Amino acid sequence: MVLLALMITTLLANGRTAITLAGNVRDAASAGARADGAINEALFHALATGAQHWAPDGSWHDLPEGVRVRVTTLGGLINPNLASTNLLAGVLQACGADEAQAKRLAAAIIDWRSPPLSEAAETARAQTYRRARLKFSPPGTAFSDLAELKDVLGMTPALLQAMLPYMSLYQTDDPDPALSSPLVRRALELANDPGALHDGYRGSFPTVEIEAEAGPGRAMVHRHGVFSLAGTDSPHPYSVMQLGGG
Repeated sequence: MVLLALMITTLLANGRTAITLAGNVRDAASAGARADGAINEALFHALATGAQHWAPDGSWHDLPEGVRVRVTTLGGLINPNLASTNLLAGVLQACGADEAQAKRLAAAIIDWRSPPLSEAAETARAQTYRRARLKFSPPGTAFSDLAELKDVLGMTPALLQAMLPYMSLYQTDDPDPALSSPLVRRALELANDPGALHDGYRGSFPTVEIEAEAGPGRAMVHRHGVFSLAGTDSPHPYSVMQLGGG
C-alpha cells in the first residue's frame, strides 16, 4: 500500500509539472504573438499621418491584454561607420576627451573601419596594436557591433560608456539636429557640421527602433527591431534592418 501510494503521488506530481510546463509554453507563445502584433501596429502608426501618427519619441503606448510598445527614432544618433573624423572627434570631446585625444581617437576609429592602403600599412598598424598589448588589430571593415569600439587604439572604458548611448550602426546619415540630444548637437557644433536635415519622408527618413513588451502571466516577452521607413507612398513602406528578442 505504501509503494502504491508513492507511485500515485509521483504520477500526480509529474502530471502537475507537465501541465505547468504546457501552460508556460502556451503563455509564451501567446505573449510572443501579441508582441509581434504590437510591432506591426507600431509600424502602422509610425507610417500613418494625422491623428493616427505616433511620434518616434520613445513614449510607451499601452495596448490591450497587457501589451505596450514604443517607437524611438535613431535619426539623432551617430553611426561610427559613416561619421567623419570631425564628427567623431566632436562627440568624443562632448563626452569628455580633450581636443588632442579626441582627434587621435577619431583617426583610430576611421583607421579601424578603413581597408589598408598596402600590405606594409596593414603590417604597421597590426604592430602598433600589438605594442599597445591590444588583442585585436583593425580589420579594415565596418563595425558590426558597437562593442568593437572598445578595441580601438586609445579607447578608454569611460569614454566608451559615455559614447554608446549616442551611437547606432543603423543610422543611415549624419544625425538630424532636430532629433538629436543636446550632447550630439554639441558634437555637431564642435565638428562644424550642420548634420543632416530631413523633411517628412523625403531623403533618408530617420531609422526607428520599435520595442514591444507582452505580459503579464507566467511569460513576459520582449521584442525589438530596427526599421527603415520609406513612407506609405513607397512600394515598400519599410524595411527590416534587425529583429530579435524573446
